[in-house]
Amino acid sequence: MTGGTVLAAERACTALAGSAPAETVRVRIGPKTAVYRIRLADGRLVVVKLFAAGVSHSAADEARLLTVITGSGRVRVPVVIGHGPVPGLTVSALITADAGTRTLSDAVRAGQMPRPAALLRLALLMAAFHTIEAPAEVRLAPGIGQQVSALASHCPKRVFNQLAPALEVIAGGARRERLVWCHGDLHLDNVISGADRRITASTGGEPHLPEYVVDFEAATIEAPEYDLAQTLVTCDALETSDRIFMAAAYGRHIDTRLLDAYVAFQAVRGWTYAAHREGRDRDAWAARLHLALTPQPGRTVL
Repeated sequence: MTGGTVLAAERACTALAGSAPAETVRVRIGPKTAVYRIRLADGRLVVVKLFAAGVSHSAADEARLLTVITGSGRVRVPVVIGHGPVPGLTVSALITADAGTRTLSDAVRAGQMPRPAALLRLALLMAAFHTIEAPAEVRLAPGIGQQVSALASHCPKRVFNQLAPALEVIAGGARRERLVWCHGDLHLDNVISGADRRITASTGGEPHLPEYVVDFEAATIEAPEYDLAQTLVTCDALETSDRIFMAAAYGRHIDTRLLDAYVAFQAVRGWTYAAHREGRDRDAWAARLHLALTPQPGRTVL
C-alpha cells in the first residue's frame, strides 16, 4: 500500500471507532495491508489494519475470524472494535483493541524469554488453534493445490524441480480426515507476548495461554504439518533438533515425512515470493532454502 495510509487510518478511527486520533504510530506497511497503533482522543489504545481494495482477505473477513476465535475460548485474539470501508477512500479498515506492543520476537531479542520457550509457546498456541472449527462463511486462503499451481508460475524451474519429491509426499499424505484450520503464518512476530503472565489452567472458557495471536490473512484448511512447517521455516528452526522439539511440543501426532515435505514446500514458497520476486531478506531466505532442501542426519530423505 502506498500513499495516504496515515490519513486512511485516522479517518477510520473517527468513522469506525467513534473517536478522533490523538497520536498515530506506523507499525508496518506492506503491498496489501498497513498497520498503525493509535491512541484515540478518548484515551483508548487501538490498532488499525488497512486493507487495499480488491484483496482476497478483507477487513470484514478478518473481523469474522477474530469473532469466531474469541467465541471458541481456545486462543486469545484482539477484541474487534469496528470494521468497514473508510469513508471517501478505496481501502477498508479493521480496528481492534491494542493487545500490547511486545511480540515474542521482542521478548527473545531482549533476553526476557529463551528462544526454546518462545518456540514452545508457538507450538502450544498452534495446537489450541487447530482444535477450532473453521467458519464456513468466511473466505480462507487457497489450499495446497492452488498454492502449488501459483508457485509453479513464479518459481524458477531449477528450484521448483527440486520440490517434486516433496510434492509427491504431500499429495499422498494430506488426507482429508486430518485437515485442520491452520493459521498459515504463526511466527514470533505474529504473537503478542504474555511473558509477564503465567500459563494457567483454563477457567470460565478463557484460553489458558496469555499470548495474543494476530494476522490471519494466510488462514486456510490444511494438514497440521503444513502449519508447523511454516512456523519452522519462518522462525529459522530448521535443524533436526528444532523439528523434533517443535513436533513434541505440539503434542499431537505428526507425520515426520510429511512435515519434512511441507518444510521444503514452505521454504521454496517463501524464497520465491519474498526473496526472488520482492527482493526481501535474500540472505535469510537463501539460508532457509538451503537447510530445507539439504538432507541432514535424522531427517527423512525425500
